[in-house]
Amino acid sequence: MRCEICKGSPVQQLRGYWEDLPAESPNRTKFAPPEVVEAKFWAVALVVVVGVFVAISSLWVGLLIALGGLLWGAWMSGQVKAYRMRLADYNARKICLVEYHTFIPVPILETDV
Repeated sequence: MRCEICKGSPVQQLRGYWEDLPAESPNRTKFAPPEVVEAKFWAVALVVVVGVFVAISSLWVGLLIALGGLLWGAWMSGQVKAYRMRLADYNARKICLVEYHTFIPVPILETDV
């Protein structure tokens, strides 16, 4: 496969290139995959359960705690979705080994002409 930008010949999957780099390489951080999002859904469930338990004795405080837990869970879910999209983009990228730029290859569509 050829580079679509500079038409250079050597092209490699970005993840494979990054995995093959030595630890002391300056490109190790430049071409690293996105950082993993730490989703703690067990903590969200715990907050919601505590909120429900508190709601039994003090209605408004418990409902606020449970609502806060649900909102926190929704925010974390959005963070996980954004991470998965960044990771999919990263895994689709190729790197030109001549100019060291990354790109996502454009599929060539075959048409009957």
